[in-house]
This record gives sequence, structure tokens and C-alpha cells, in this order.
Amino acid sequence: MSKALLETLVALELTCFGAHIPAQVVRDALRIVFPATGTKAQFDKLALAELSGIDYVRNHLLNEGKYLRAATEGYRILLPSENIGQVETYMSNADQKLRRAMKLLRNTPKEHAPTNSNHIASRIAIKRDSARHIPGSGRKKPPPEQPVV
Repeated sequence: MSKALLETLVALELTCFGAHIPAQVVRDALRIVFPATGTKAQFDKLALAELSGIDYVRNHLLNEGKYLRAATEGYRILLPSENIGQVETYMSNADQKLRRAMKLLRNTPKEHAPTNSNHIASRIAIKRDSARHIPGSGRKKPPPEQPVV
């Protein structure tokens, strides 16, 4: 089904930069019909099917340097000039997850901490340090906080 969505979008010429993809086009290609009434589980299942199809298309478009973002009444492919904003969002999310990883590692009770916790903390610090430079922006992110283990 996901491949059918991609084929439909290509046929409708909706895979170019800046293209707006109506949600109904996505649902029609995936053969998703939301009932007028239903259980939360039914709606969740249909929403997950749509998300799965969109994720397939998003991953395909990433190989072309395009990012598919949710938008009002559907989806939109970012313009090339907007890609750096998405890159920064990805990096920010990664940095937040690494900070949380460090916090969890630091606060794990010592009797349950892995014997290689210093090694893990170093790996986290290296990952955070290597992500400091934001490609194409000519600026650097602030230095990461030092691991405390």
C-alpha cells in the first residue's frame, strides 16, 4: 500500500519541492476510509496506516533531498531553502535525547549502573560534540555539558 501511495504522488506530480499533498489524496491512495463513528481503536488503526504510508514516502523523498512535513489539511514537501530548518530540528531532537541519556545514566543507582558507564558517558559526549556544527549555517551550537559519572 505504501508503494502505491508513492506511485500515486509521482503520477500526480506531487513529489516536487513545495508541493502540497491533500490528506484525502493520501487516504484514497492507501484506501483508508474514516467512518463517521467508531471506536478509538478503529481510528487509531486507520491513523497508524496513514502514518505508515507517509513514513514510507518520507524516507523515499529523503533520498532526493526532500522532506515531507505535516501541514494544514495534508502534507507539504519543504522547499530546499527550508531543509536546514529541518536539519536543525533533527539535531536539536538528537541533542535532547543525548542529554536525557546522560541524565538517566548519571542518575541510575550505582548498584545497577553498568560497569562501563564511563565508556558510555564518553560515547554520549562524543556524539554530542560531533553534532555541534550545524551544516550550512556557518555557526556552531554551544558546547555540550560535560559528563558527570
